[in-house]
Amino acid sequence: MKRFLTNWCCVAALFFGVVLIAIPALAQQETQQYYTYVSQWAVPRDQWNAFDKQEASDIPRMQKLVSDGTLVDWGNLSTRVHSADGYTNSEFFTATSVANLLKALEQAWTTATNASFVAATKHQDLLLRTFAHGGKTVSNATGYLLVGFYQAKPGDGQAFESLLLKDVKPFLDSHIANGTLLAYNIDTLDIHTSAPGGYNIALLFPDGATIDKFYEELSAAQKQDPAVGRLFDALTVAEDHRDSLNRLTAFQHK
Repeated sequence: MKRFLTNWCCVAALFFGVVLIAIPALAQQETQQYYTYVSQWAVPRDQWNAFDKQEASDIPRMQKLVSDGTLVDWGNLSTRVHSADGYTNSEFFTATSVANLLKALEQAWTTATNASFVAATKHQDLLLRTFAHGGKTVSNATGYLLVGFYQAKPGDGQAFESLLLKDVKPFLDSHIANGTLLAYNIDTLDIHTSAPGGYNIALLFPDGATIDKFYEELSAAQKQDPAVGRLFDALTVAEDHRDSLNRLTAFQHK
């Protein structure tokens, strides 16, 4: 695990620069717009099992929302790398419109006063504009979610977003095709509960072996051209970068 986290910190920025040479330059293409809702909780340790049971009881409702076309995907998460003031559990769901996202949210709201949620000591929600998304059809899947947070430098948000769409998205799509990734999101806040200019790159892996495979390819690219990471660094604030690693306890993608 120590090796994994060290490699992520060292290579994450390089990855997005490597894409510039790994994928031919393409004109920016229009993509389907998505929206993602994320809920995060800090749950006392003695309540973790009860919280997991509550999340599992909600799976049939989420599955129905995918089957009727309301949602594109959803997932339940348990934090694997904890921080002193961070969250222990989270869930997310993605839709192709705000209307569908809010339809799912209003259904979820009916469970908001369940004992497991009330026991949480801290809670936060995010409503994201997901401008790049990819995934394969799966149900009852598990795995790991790795999220990198990046802050664009003032005035460089649009340039950074264009870079992500033009050069990063095709690379991630190739990993959906070969099975290394179950899904990915690239998104930014749509409802600004924190400062504008923040971007999330969320990667869903089916298991630890595919994480290793992913990083082996990154290491090979680093040896090929270790300087290209500077292209990514030029648009972001290095000291604002953060990562999270979560266990994906349940996941479905249409």
